[in-house]
Amino acid sequence: MENIKIKIKLHKNWIHDKGGEQLNVENEELSNMQLFDENLNSAVFCNTKFINGVFRNVNLGGSSFFNCVFSSVNFENSYLRKCEFHQCRFQNCIFLESETTKAEFYDTSVEFCLFKNLKLGWSYFGNCIISGSNFQLVEVDGLIFSDCQFQNLDFKDLKFSKSYPVKINDCANIIAVEELKKQTKCTSD
Repeated sequence: MENIKIKIKLHKNWIHDKGGEQLNVENEELSNMQLFDENLNSAVFCNTKFINGVFRNVNLGGSSFFNCVFSSVNFENSYLRKCEFHQCRFQNCIFLESETTKAEFYDTSVEFCLFKNLKLGWSYFGNCIISGSNFQLVEVDGLIFSDCQFQNLDFKDLKFSKSYPVKINDCANIIAVEELKKQTKCTSD
């Protein structure tokens, strides 16, 4: 864990043009990691496992994640805007009062996660599997799911935009929770 703390300190210097280097974490298992009020903007994570962690008020904007596992990780009031997730897996994670707009998820699985009071608009999910997850009070304007599979999802009080509807595979534009429930059920064969 000391290694990651040193890398974070160097990353802060890199962000502020004071030397240092961009945070690049590879082949690490980060268990019980708790980060509060950190700026990890534009960090890169490869083959990293995050187990039982808390990210509170953490800026991960523009960061890239490749083949990472997130298990029982809570993202609270964090900034994940424009993050990229490639071949990642989220299990039993909580996204609470965070901004995840314009994020991109490719070949990623999301299992038994809670998304609550979240800005998810303009994000893209490509070839993802999303199952057993709950979406409450989530802004979904312009959200796109392409070639995704869905199973046992729960939606409550989503915030849609008529101007920028949700798109699922080749289905029509979706602007109501009833339509979203119908489309995710019909595509979960």
